[in-house]
Amino acid sequence: MMSTRITLEMWRAFISVAEKGSSVKAAQTLNKSQSAICHSIKKMESILGNALFTIEGRRSVLTELGCSLLPKAQRLQNNALQIEMLASKYQGHLINELNIAVDVLLPHSFICEVIDRFNLVFPNVSLRIYETSLSGASALLSTGSVSLAIASNLPKNIILESLMEIDMLCVCSSESPLATQTDVEQDDLKAYRHLIIRDSGNQDFDSGWLGSHNRLTTSSTLMAENCILKNLGFGWLPEHLARPHLDQGTLVTVDLTKGASRIVRLQMGIHADLARSAEVNTLFELFSALKDVDFK
Repeated sequence: MMSTRITLEMWRAFISVAEKGSSVKAAQTLNKSQSAICHSIKKMESILGNALFTIEGRRSVLTELGCSLLPKAQRLQNNALQIEMLASKYQGHLINELNIAVDVLLPHSFICEVIDRFNLVFPNVSLRIYETSLSGASALLSTGSVSLAIASNLPKNIILESLMEIDMLCVCSSESPLATQTDVEQDDLKAYRHLIIRDSGNQDFDSGWLGSHNRLTTSSTLMAENCILKNLGFGWLPEHLARPHLDQGTLVTVDLTKGASRIVRLQMGIHADLARSAEVNTLFELFSALKDVDFK
Protein backbone atom coordinates (compact mmCIF):
# COMPACT_ATOMS: atom_id res chain seq x y z
CA MET A 1 0.00 0.00 0.00
CA MET A 2 1.27 3.47 -0.90
CA SER A 3 2.19 5.56 2.13
CA THR A 4 1.96 8.74 0.03
CA ARG A 5 -0.96 9.54 -2.27
CA ILE A 6 -0.86 11.25 -5.65
CA THR A 7 -2.59 14.60 -5.37
CA LEU A 8 -4.88 16.21 -7.91
CA GLU A 9 -2.22 18.84 -8.56
CA MET A 10 0.24 16.08 -9.47
CA TRP A 11 -2.27 14.57 -11.89
CA ARG A 12 -2.78 17.99 -13.48
CA ALA A 13 0.97 18.34 -13.97
CA PHE A 14 1.13 14.85 -15.49
CA ILE A 15 -1.76 15.58 -17.90
CA SER A 16 -0.29 18.90 -18.95
CA VAL A 17 3.17 17.46 -19.66
CA ALA A 18 1.58 14.61 -21.63
CA GLU A 19 -0.61 16.98 -23.68
CA LYS A 20 2.00 19.72 -24.22
CA GLY A 21 4.98 17.41 -24.72
CA SER A 22 7.35 19.19 -22.32
CA SER A 23 7.61 20.40 -18.75
CA VAL A 24 8.37 23.93 -19.99
CA LYS A 25 5.06 24.25 -21.87
CA ALA A 26 3.21 22.54 -19.02
CA ALA A 27 4.63 25.08 -16.57
CA GLN A 28 3.44 27.94 -18.78
CA THR A 29 -0.04 26.42 -19.08
CA LEU A 30 -0.40 25.84 -15.34
CA ASN A 31 1.32 29.10 -14.38
CA LYS A 32 3.93 27.24 -12.36
CA SER A 33 7.71 26.98 -12.45
CA GLN A 34 9.33 24.25 -14.53
CA SER A 35 11.06 22.93 -11.43
CA ALA A 36 7.69 22.53 -9.67
CA ILE A 37 6.33 20.53 -12.61
CA CYS A 38 9.41 18.32 -12.74
CA HIS A 39 9.23 17.77 -8.99
CA SER A 40 5.58 16.64 -9.27
CA ILE A 41 6.40 14.16 -12.04
CA LYS A 42 9.40 12.73 -10.17
CA LYS A 43 7.34 12.34 -7.00
CA MET A 44 4.61 10.52 -8.92
CA GLU A 45 7.14 8.19 -10.47
CA SER A 46 8.62 7.53 -7.03
CA ILE A 47 5.19 6.69 -5.62
CA LEU A 48 4.31 4.45 -8.58
CA GLY A 49 7.74 2.85 -8.80
CA ASN A 50 7.83 3.31 -12.59
CA ALA A 51 8.68 6.02 -15.07
CA LEU A 52 5.85 7.98 -16.67
CA PHE A 53 7.92 9.71 -19.38
CA THR A 54 11.03 9.17 -21.43
CA ILE A 55 12.92 12.07 -22.99
CA GLU A 56 13.27 11.95 -26.77
CA GLY A 57 15.15 15.03 -27.94
CA ARG A 58 13.29 17.93 -26.37
CA ARG A 59 10.01 16.09 -25.97
CA SER A 60 8.64 14.20 -23.00
CA VAL A 61 7.08 11.01 -24.35
CA LEU A 62 4.75 8.82 -22.32
CA THR A 63 5.88 5.37 -21.29
CA GLU A 64 3.51 2.41 -21.54
CA LEU A 65 2.36 3.06 -17.97
CA GLY A 66 1.91 6.76 -18.73
CA CYS A 67 -0.22 5.95 -21.79
CA SER A 68 -2.50 3.67 -19.77
CA LEU A 69 -2.90 6.26 -16.99
CA LEU A 70 -3.56 9.33 -19.15
CA PRO A 71 -7.24 8.67 -20.09
CA LYS A 72 -8.11 7.87 -16.48
CA ALA A 73 -6.29 10.98 -15.27
CA GLN A 74 -8.15 13.12 -17.80
CA ARG A 75 -11.50 11.76 -16.61
CA LEU A 76 -10.43 12.45 -13.03
CA GLN A 77 -9.60 16.05 -13.91
CA ASN A 78 -12.90 16.53 -15.74
CA ASN A 79 -14.81 15.18 -12.74
CA ALA A 80 -12.87 17.49 -10.44
CA LEU A 81 -13.70 20.50 -12.65
CA GLN A 82 -17.40 19.61 -12.61
CA ILE A 83 -17.34 19.32 -8.84
CA GLU A 84 -15.59 22.70 -8.57
CA MET A 85 -18.18 24.31 -10.86
CA LEU A 86 -21.03 22.83 -8.82
CA ALA A 87 -19.46 23.94 -5.55
CA SER A 88 -18.93 27.43 -6.92
CA LYS A 89 -22.49 27.60 -8.29
CA TYR A 90 -24.02 26.84 -4.93
CA GLN A 91 -21.53 28.93 -3.00
CA GLY A 92 -20.10 26.13 -0.93
CA HIS A 93 -23.18 23.97 -0.34
CA LEU A 94 -24.93 21.29 -2.33
CA ILE A 95 -28.68 21.23 -2.84
CA ASN A 96 -30.41 19.20 -0.15
CA GLU A 97 -33.88 20.73 -0.53
CA LEU A 98 -35.82 22.11 -3.49
CA ASN A 99 -38.84 24.40 -3.28
CA ILE A 100 -41.37 24.26 -6.10
CA ALA A 101 -44.75 25.91 -6.71
CA VAL A 102 -47.52 23.98 -8.46
CA ASP A 103 -50.90 25.34 -9.48
CA VAL A 104 -53.86 23.96 -7.51
CA LEU A 105 -55.43 22.90 -10.83
CA LEU A 106 -52.64 20.40 -11.54
CA PRO A 107 -53.70 16.75 -11.01
CA HIS A 108 -52.22 15.36 -7.78
CA SER A 109 -51.58 11.99 -9.43
CA PHE A 110 -49.33 13.71 -11.96
CA ILE A 111 -47.38 15.57 -9.26
CA CYS A 112 -46.95 12.40 -7.19
CA GLU A 113 -45.61 10.45 -10.18
CA VAL A 114 -43.02 13.15 -10.87
CA ILE A 115 -41.96 13.18 -7.22
CA ASP A 116 -41.69 9.39 -7.14
CA ARG A 117 -39.40 9.32 -10.17
CA PHE A 118 -37.36 12.26 -8.91
CA ASN A 119 -36.74 10.41 -5.64
CA LEU A 120 -35.26 7.50 -7.57
CA VAL A 121 -32.62 9.83 -9.01
CA PHE A 122 -32.08 12.07 -5.96
CA PRO A 123 -33.19 10.07 -2.90
CA ASN A 124 -31.47 12.48 -0.49
CA VAL A 125 -33.00 15.71 -1.83
CA SER A 126 -36.05 16.93 0.07
CA LEU A 127 -38.90 18.64 -1.78
CA ARG A 128 -41.07 21.44 -0.43
CA ILE A 129 -44.22 21.91 -2.51
CA TYR A 130 -46.32 25.08 -2.47
CA GLU A 131 -49.80 24.71 -3.93
CA THR A 132 -50.61 28.08 -5.45
CA SER A 133 -53.35 29.75 -7.46
CA LEU A 134 -53.39 32.59 -9.97
CA SER A 135 -50.44 34.95 -9.23
CA GLY A 136 -49.07 32.93 -6.29
CA ALA A 137 -46.52 30.85 -8.21
CA SER A 138 -45.25 33.88 -10.13
CA ALA A 139 -44.68 35.78 -6.90
CA LEU A 140 -42.73 32.91 -5.32
CA LEU A 141 -40.58 32.46 -8.43
CA SER A 142 -39.88 36.19 -8.74
CA THR A 143 -38.63 36.41 -5.16
CA GLY A 144 -36.49 33.28 -5.47
CA SER A 145 -38.58 31.40 -2.90
CA VAL A 146 -38.99 28.49 -5.34
CA SER A 147 -36.71 27.05 -8.02
CA LEU A 148 -39.48 25.85 -10.34
CA ALA A 149 -43.05 27.02 -10.79
CA ILE A 150 -46.12 25.84 -12.68
CA ALA A 151 -48.97 28.29 -13.27
CA SER A 152 -51.04 30.00 -15.95
CA ASN A 153 -49.09 33.27 -15.61
CA LEU A 154 -45.35 33.41 -14.95
CA PRO A 155 -42.66 36.10 -15.33
CA LYS A 156 -41.43 36.64 -18.89
CA ASN A 157 -37.71 36.83 -18.10
CA ILE A 158 -37.36 33.10 -17.34
CA ILE A 159 -37.15 29.80 -19.21
CA LEU A 160 -40.76 28.90 -20.01
CA GLU A 161 -42.34 25.77 -21.45
CA SER A 162 -46.00 25.02 -22.08
CA LEU A 163 -47.03 22.17 -19.82
CA MET A 164 -50.69 21.26 -20.22
CA GLU A 165 -54.22 22.53 -20.71
CA ILE A 166 -56.73 22.07 -17.90
CA ASP A 167 -60.39 21.83 -18.89
CA MET A 168 -62.65 23.63 -16.42
CA LEU A 169 -66.36 22.81 -16.13
CA CYS A 170 -69.12 24.85 -14.50
CA VAL A 171 -70.77 22.39 -12.12
CA CYS A 172 -73.26 22.25 -9.28
CA SER A 173 -74.68 19.63 -6.96
CA SER A 174 -77.37 17.37 -8.40
CA GLU A 175 -79.56 18.70 -5.58
CA SER A 176 -79.16 22.33 -6.65
CA PRO A 177 -82.01 24.10 -8.50
CA LEU A 178 -79.39 24.89 -11.14
CA ALA A 179 -79.10 21.17 -11.92
CA THR A 180 -82.49 21.07 -13.66
CA GLN A 181 -82.40 24.47 -15.33
CA THR A 182 -81.76 24.70 -19.07
CA ASP A 183 -80.38 27.50 -21.20
CA VAL A 184 -78.92 29.26 -18.17
CA GLU A 185 -77.61 32.76 -18.83
CA GLN A 186 -74.68 34.32 -16.99
CA ASP A 187 -77.06 36.78 -15.31
CA ASP A 188 -79.10 33.86 -13.93
CA LEU A 189 -76.08 32.76 -11.91
CA LYS A 190 -76.20 35.92 -9.81
CA ALA A 191 -78.95 34.36 -7.74
CA TYR A 192 -76.67 31.53 -6.58
CA ARG A 193 -73.56 31.32 -4.39
CA HIS A 194 -70.36 31.14 -6.42
CA LEU A 195 -67.43 29.01 -5.22
CA ILE A 196 -64.14 30.66 -6.19
CA ILE A 197 -60.43 29.98 -5.57
CA ARG A 198 -58.63 32.91 -3.99
CA ASP A 199 -55.40 34.31 -5.40
CA SER A 200 -52.55 32.92 -3.29
CA GLY A 201 -50.30 35.78 -4.44
CA ASN A 202 -50.48 39.44 -3.57
CA GLN A 203 -51.99 40.68 -6.85
CA ASP A 204 -55.58 39.66 -6.02
CA PHE A 205 -56.28 38.27 -9.49
CA ASP A 206 -59.72 36.75 -10.08
CA SER A 207 -60.33 33.35 -11.64
CA GLY A 208 -62.85 34.48 -14.20
CA TRP A 209 -66.54 35.35 -13.83
CA LEU A 210 -67.27 37.01 -10.49
CA GLY A 211 -70.78 38.25 -11.23
CA SER A 212 -72.42 36.67 -8.22
CA HIS A 213 -72.77 38.90 -5.17
CA ASN A 214 -72.82 35.84 -2.88
CA ARG A 215 -69.42 34.16 -2.95
CA LEU A 216 -67.66 31.45 -1.00
CA THR A 217 -63.91 31.82 -1.38
CA THR A 218 -61.58 28.89 -0.70
CA SER A 219 -57.84 28.37 -1.05
CA SER A 220 -57.97 24.92 -2.69
CA THR A 221 -59.81 23.08 -5.42
CA LEU A 222 -60.48 20.20 -3.02
CA MET A 223 -62.36 22.49 -0.63
CA ALA A 224 -64.31 23.98 -3.54
CA GLU A 225 -65.12 20.48 -4.77
CA ASN A 226 -66.47 19.41 -1.37
CA CYS A 227 -68.46 22.62 -0.94
CA ILE A 228 -70.12 22.15 -4.33
CA LEU A 229 -70.88 18.52 -3.48
CA LYS A 230 -72.55 19.76 -0.27
CA ASN A 231 -74.73 22.06 -2.40
CA LEU A 232 -73.16 25.21 -0.98
CA GLY A 233 -72.88 26.80 -4.42
CA PHE A 234 -71.71 26.33 -8.00
CA GLY A 235 -68.28 26.82 -9.52
CA TRP A 236 -65.76 25.88 -12.17
CA LEU A 237 -63.75 22.75 -11.32
CA PRO A 238 -60.96 21.00 -13.25
CA GLU A 239 -62.51 18.19 -15.28
CA HIS A 240 -60.23 15.59 -13.67
CA LEU A 241 -61.83 16.46 -10.30
CA ALA A 242 -65.39 16.86 -11.54
CA ARG A 243 -65.55 13.85 -13.89
CA PRO A 244 -65.91 11.06 -11.27
CA HIS A 245 -68.78 12.95 -9.60
CA LEU A 246 -70.40 13.69 -12.96
CA ASP A 247 -70.24 9.98 -13.81
CA GLN A 248 -71.76 9.12 -10.41
CA GLY A 249 -74.48 11.74 -10.83
CA THR A 250 -73.61 13.67 -7.66
CA LEU A 251 -72.54 16.67 -9.75
CA VAL A 252 -74.00 17.99 -12.98
CA THR A 253 -72.74 20.56 -15.45
CA VAL A 254 -74.66 23.82 -15.44
CA ASP A 255 -76.45 24.22 -18.78
CA LEU A 256 -74.98 27.61 -19.56
CA THR A 257 -75.70 29.04 -22.98
CA LYS A 258 -72.17 30.46 -23.02
CA GLY A 259 -69.05 29.91 -20.92
CA ALA A 260 -69.92 26.50 -19.44
CA SER A 261 -66.36 25.35 -20.03
CA ARG A 262 -62.98 27.03 -19.98
CA ILE A 263 -59.39 26.12 -20.70
CA VAL A 264 -56.53 27.11 -18.38
CA ARG A 265 -53.12 26.83 -20.02
CA LEU A 266 -50.39 26.02 -17.53
CA GLN A 267 -46.74 26.88 -18.08
CA MET A 268 -43.62 25.68 -16.32
CA GLY A 269 -40.75 28.04 -15.59
CA ILE A 270 -37.29 28.21 -14.05
CA HIS A 271 -34.68 30.95 -13.96
CA ALA A 272 -31.89 30.58 -16.54
CA ASP A 273 -29.19 30.40 -13.85
CA LEU A 274 -30.80 27.21 -12.51
CA ALA A 275 -30.94 25.41 -15.87
CA ARG A 276 -27.60 23.68 -15.20
CA SER A 277 -28.60 22.42 -11.78
CA ALA A 278 -28.99 18.65 -12.12
CA GLU A 279 -31.75 18.56 -9.50
CA VAL A 280 -33.81 21.42 -10.94
CA ASN A 281 -33.28 20.29 -14.52
CA THR A 282 -34.34 16.74 -13.66
CA LEU A 283 -37.61 18.01 -12.16
CA PHE A 284 -38.19 20.21 -15.20
CA GLU A 285 -37.61 17.27 -17.57
CA LEU A 286 -39.79 14.88 -15.57
CA PHE A 287 -42.75 17.27 -15.54
CA SER A 288 -42.29 17.79 -19.29
CA ALA A 289 -41.87 14.09 -20.13
CA LEU A 290 -44.85 12.87 -18.09
CA LYS A 291 -47.34 15.61 -18.95
CA ASP A 292 -49.20 13.48 -21.53
CA VAL A 293 -49.37 10.30 -19.43
CA ASP A 294 -52.75 9.34 -17.99
CA PHE A 295 -52.31 8.43 -14.30
CA LYS A 296 -55.95 7.64 -13.55
